[in-house]
Amino acid sequence: MLKLRYSLRSNWLFYFLVVSYAYLVGSMTMNLWFGDGVNVFASYSATTDAGAMLVDANKVYWSKTSFLFLSLFLFALNFDYRTAIGIGATFWSGSLIFNFGATPVLIVAGMTGLGLVVQQIIRKEIWTR
Repeated sequence: MLKLRYSLRSNWLFYFLVVSYAYLVGSMTMNLWFGDGVNVFASYSATTDAGAMLVDANKVYWSKTSFLFLSLFLFALNFDYRTAIGIGATFWSGSLIFNFGATPVLIVAGMTGLGLVVQQIIRKEIWTR
């Protein structure tokens, strides 16, 4: 039987990040396969020049790939998964805000990631038991 790894009551911030990310990926997938298509990079960059769009696309790809690698790397170094994901999400949103400016999605992701890290510091659960 499937059950949640962490208590929903005390780890709602972690599950909020999971559900938010699932919504982001799900809506992007629906638009890609069943809508009019989706240009992920256009939500970050307003450029119309193909060369500049390619550079911006690489920045977005780098941020997302770095989020994945950083999360996996920190988990491999025995960080608690919630801490690793929190640091990764904070880095992802911060790097995109730095490159393209703030958006509501990036602000919420950054605040949620930072909140997860602070929560784990307060709990003294930065490392995996």
